[in-house]
Amino acid sequence: MVMPRLFLEKFGSLAPRLSSEQRRAASVAGVAHALHDGYTDLIYIMLPLWQAEFGLTYAALGLLRSMFVGAMASLQIPAGFLSERFGGAIILALGTALAGPGYCLAGMSARFAILLGALLFGGIGSSTQHPIASALVARAFAGSTSLKAIGGYNFAGDLGKMTVPALLSLMLLVMPWRPALFILGGAGIAIAVAILFAAPRQELGHELAHDAGRTPNRSEQHGRDFERERQPLAFALLTGIGVIDSATRMGFCCFCRSCSRKKAPLCKLSAWR
Repeated sequence: MVMPRLFLEKFGSLAPRLSSEQRRAASVAGVAHALHDGYTDLIYIMLPLWQAEFGLTYAALGLLRSMFVGAMASLQIPAGFLSERFGGAIILALGTALAGPGYCLAGMSARFAILLGALLFGGIGSSTQHPIASALVARAFAGSTSLKAIGGYNFAGDLGKMTVPALLSLMLLVMPWRPALFILGGAGIAIAVAILFAAPRQELGHELAHDAGRTPNRSEQHGRDFERERQPLAFALLTGIGVIDSATRMGFCCFCRSCSRKKAPLCKLSAWR
């Protein structure tokens, strides 16, 4: 597959030394991140089409976007708890299997309420990706190699944000939006099956139990104490950056098309019609 190959190449000289479990973790996490981030951002392509189809206001457009992202964000911590109880591979596969049919349902929506419910369904499924896929990478790659691994994982998500909406745009040139969404939703179901069989089975609870029975040496204990002191400030700083970045980017992407048409009505792209 192209996505795992690109993801593994991001590791550079590390790639030839990857174990089988590391390759599986990298491939599963990369594909899941690309798919779910692509699902999240293809909403921007669909907003003007839904606005024309259902006669929606700007408030309704914002509600559609907020329904998906709100469900995805609010359920990430519960998804992490479920993965510890039932296994990360199972929960990630189930989440992907929910997100795919969510877009299939969106493609069959006859009313705004059904479309809203479909995006809620998809957001619930996508809530499993970030906590579980990132944990897969963190467990498979320890020490200094984790920096490249997390970088590759993030790169896969950005690749999905670019390729999935672009693929949808190309599909819209040759077919209506409803079958296009149905096809992309079906792809999510197929990837969910692949995740279930390909994901490593090492679970977080087993790793924590192993670490709990080992006494850290003096150097490790000093490093942990230093990191623990810095964690509250670092967490608050990263959270603030994430909130500002997401709010600005999502607000701009939701409404820039409508605002730009008002300011420059002659600048119309056929993809938006």
